[in-house]
Amino acid sequence: MSVTKTLFGKVNDEEVYLYTIMNKSGASVALQTLGAGVHAINVPDRDGKLADVVLGFDNPADYINPDYGYQGLSVGRWANRIRDGKFIFEGTEYTTPQNQGTWTLHGGGRFSFTNWEVAETGENFVTFSRFSPDGEDGFPANMTMKIKYTFTEDNILRIEYTVLADRNTVANPTNHTYFNLSGVDGETVEDHSLQILADYFTETDASQLATGELGAVKGTMMDFTTLHKIGDRINEPFRACLGDVGYDNNYCLRNQSGDFALAAVLQHEGSGRKLEVFTDLPGIQLYCGGWLKRDYTVGKGTNLVTYRRGVALETQFYPDALNIPAFPLWTVKANEAFKTVTEFRFSVI
Repeated sequence: MSVTKTLFGKVNDEEVYLYTIMNKSGASVALQTLGAGVHAINVPDRDGKLADVVLGFDNPADYINPDYGYQGLSVGRWANRIRDGKFIFEGTEYTTPQNQGTWTLHGGGRFSFTNWEVAETGENFVTFSRFSPDGEDGFPANMTMKIKYTFTEDNILRIEYTVLADRNTVANPTNHTYFNLSGVDGETVEDHSLQILADYFTETDASQLATGELGAVKGTMMDFTTLHKIGDRINEPFRACLGDVGYDNNYCLRNQSGDFALAAVLQHEGSGRKLEVFTDLPGIQLYCGGWLKRDYTVGKGTNLVTYRRGVALETQFYPDALNIPAFPLWTVKANEAFKTVTEFRFSVI
């Protein structure tokens, strides 16, 4: 195992670096200081051929354009949506940036669009760190978030989040990597097969904000309880999907215990690549890039970052859990480390 540091470029006069972890078989993960993000994941197909299976950009400045979909970036303090950009926590109302209409998306974007410090590196891991002062983007407490990425000889990418705050607060970190296991430029993810271990999803209104109700997946286009192709029903009209966006929905995982367990399986029959997602969190957002541009948006090399070119599987607390008491939520206690773990396990079928 080895870790190599290279200069990626500059954004807002700050140098952005890539840290590439490579195992003995040649598989690798490239991580970037900008947004503590995943820049590339090169893993083998059934014939042993390596290819990059995540979307991204050659120009680091493209990562800070919110219209380009938070490609590979870490999200904090609070992933997904907050209705009306406000919430009440321990009796006090807090106001967050309304960066998407009248609501907050991904905490306002600051964690994703800034450079992180590198706190530690080892032969197979990199740990990023960011301090967020009390009141930044409206959230309470001085808080430090650390994200440790570990890549193994078995092609497992482990992401460990640790949050430490000086008083009680909230946190809902996630990673916004878009996967395309084909490793081929131009292919959509509609021919990828997906399974999500969930029987319910969070219902949403016309603005795609959580209503507090849960919907059963059985008998609907939302049903991924058994492995089938994403494209089978993605274009069906459904109350929880807007227009031709397709899937952009939170699934309520069967595992609600806080234990580490399998959440989803994604595979591509053509290449034979398979991805298993494990987490200790109660939800996972399925997003197939339906809000991305349909026209030419250059990515890495000749690979485009466009409509339905990648699928994000974002482990999380439910959207707007800060405003919906019935939704599961773990409070970050003062001076006690809050931790959560997600793994992306790559193999072949």
